[in-house]
Amino acid sequence: MKKYFEILRYGKNFSKNLSIAFLFLGLYNLLSAFTLTLIIPFLEIIFAQDAAPQRAEWNWFSLEAIKRNAFFWLYSQMAIYGKAIVLGWFCVFVFIAILLKNFFRYLSSWKITPLELSIIQNIRDKIFEHLAQLSLSFYTHKQKGHLLSLVVSDVEVIQRAVLGTLMPLFSDPITMIIFLALMFIISWKLSLLTLIVLPVTGFFINKISRSLRNNARKGQMLFDQLLSMLDEFISGIRIVKAYSKEEYEKKRYANFNKKYTQISIKLQRRSELASPVTEILTVAVILFIIYYGASLIIASQMELKPSEFIGFIVLFSQMIAPIKTFSSAISRIQKAIVSYDRIVAFLNEPVQATEKNYGKQVGPLQKEIRFENVSFSYGEQMVLKNLSFSIKKGETVAIIGPSGAGKTTLIDLIARFYEPTQGNIFWDDENYSDINPISLRSQMGIVTQEAILFNDTIAHNIAYGEPNYPQPKIVEAAQVANASGFISQMAAGYQTIIGERGSRLSGGQRQRIALARAILKDPCVLILDEATSALDSESEKLVQQALDRIIVNRTCIVIAHRLSTIQNADKIIVLNNGQIEEQGTHTELLRKNGLYRKLYEIQSFNSNGAPILP
Repeated sequence: MKKYFEILRYGKNFSKNLSIAFLFLGLYNLLSAFTLTLIIPFLEIIFAQDAAPQRAEWNWFSLEAIKRNAFFWLYSQMAIYGKAIVLGWFCVFVFIAILLKNFFRYLSSWKITPLELSIIQNIRDKIFEHLAQLSLSFYTHKQKGHLLSLVVSDVEVIQRAVLGTLMPLFSDPITMIIFLALMFIISWKLSLLTLIVLPVTGFFINKISRSLRNNARKGQMLFDQLLSMLDEFISGIRIVKAYSKEEYEKKRYANFNKKYTQISIKLQRRSELASPVTEILTVAVILFIIYYGASLIIASQMELKPSEFIGFIVLFSQMIAPIKTFSSAISRIQKAIVSYDRIVAFLNEPVQATEKNYGKQVGPLQKEIRFENVSFSYGEQMVLKNLSFSIKKGETVAIIGPSGAGKTTLIDLIARFYEPTQGNIFWDDENYSDINPISLRSQMGIVTQEAILFNDTIAHNIAYGEPNYPQPKIVEAAQVANASGFISQMAAGYQTIIGERGSRLSGGQRQRIALARAILKDPCVLILDEATSALDSESEKLVQQALDRIIVNRTCIVIAHRLSTIQNADKIIVLNNGQIEEQGTHTELLRKNGLYRKLYEIQSFNSNGAPILP
């Protein structure tokens, strides 16, 4: 239960609501118990045959004195006003009590509902806030299905537990305590007999709860895999259809879905077991008490009035409902605790320094970006080794090399998506480790090979994160990026919804929208990660024209496979196996007759030795 109360702490903004709701629940339960005990005077009024009891000396600590004085008052009222009048009073009194009882229950629900829903809202916010803070390395090692399961499935499990258990968890124990107190007032001997049901029920609930946790963990792991498979299938649908592997994917998914269903069936069956076990035990105790009490009454050995005995049975029978709902609530809480453990494990994922919002603020680049003996590794795999170079303000620096040389990793270090394993990087004279990463990235614009767009309007994609950005500035950025032509031909123009990941646009159109987004940001450092390599010749020409415009008077870092696009760069850095093999201008590198010349010749000449390029 400790973890359940940890979950409740997410609703601390509404903690006052809980204390007020607790008060209303107490009043509701008091009135519930009180209306039930009125069955005793009802029966006495209707069936009273005995002489009026004698008044007892008043004593608050004597249950027998309290009962005798209550019956004395009842019989005196019947003697004065008659049974019919007293019965009418009781009917009115019961109606008012029931009216107040339900009013207080509604008030408690009215106060608890904002608390319940705020808990779920705050958990979702906390998860997303942490997702936004985690580094790229986390996302490269985690399945998307696991993350989706956290936000969707695990939060939903907690929601069902919180929405369904908060009121029973606080209300049912109060109900049981009040009912037990009244039962002890009526007969402490019979009440002791009824208590045997509580520890036995607790034992069964504990056994069921342990089983529920184990099955819930297995179920959530399988659900993670299901979501991952679904995401992979949708993302790779072109390949699935191209290789005609629809049946293979269907069988693979059906196999995991079957396992998940089997675990879910077992989980649901165990969960449903708590309520009937509780009811069976309680009913068995009731039947035993009825038989035992009735035998004593028949033998004239029972010290209770028949009306009191019936009232006792009614009170105890009404305890079945709160015991059942309480045990069901405990079952749901066990499943919620498993989901909560997964969420806590996720929230405990460390936020790397690259994502923490602290450190020095920096302005536009004044001198250079400088690498000093920088190395980087993914685990034990060394990707970059002892790199030292500088990128001067206003320079266009190209980074080339064979696949796997470490080009994209180098760009990720410049954007501070990762921290160097060894060495230091400097922005002017400031060490990257001392700089606020958000401040650093605000000075950069990044255009990747795959243009990442969102399912929104063209205008909102260009002015990403700035929904009220002036339209003329958006149009101007689109014009510089050679995008205004195709945008103006669309029916809704800049208000056109482009679909998930820009699926309604061609590759060249998506890339030009991404360029317009970078242009609108007006960064002092522009990073182009193979921005034209995936485009056809016509689209590449349009994008290249846009690039030629926007790199003027900016520090530009370009990763390129097509060496023809970077011949005019101020500096070309050639990477190979994570090391700088050579660097210089296009002409200087050709003269060195090294790797750059080899790569250039491969792209510039065909197998017959005839030049492809003019």
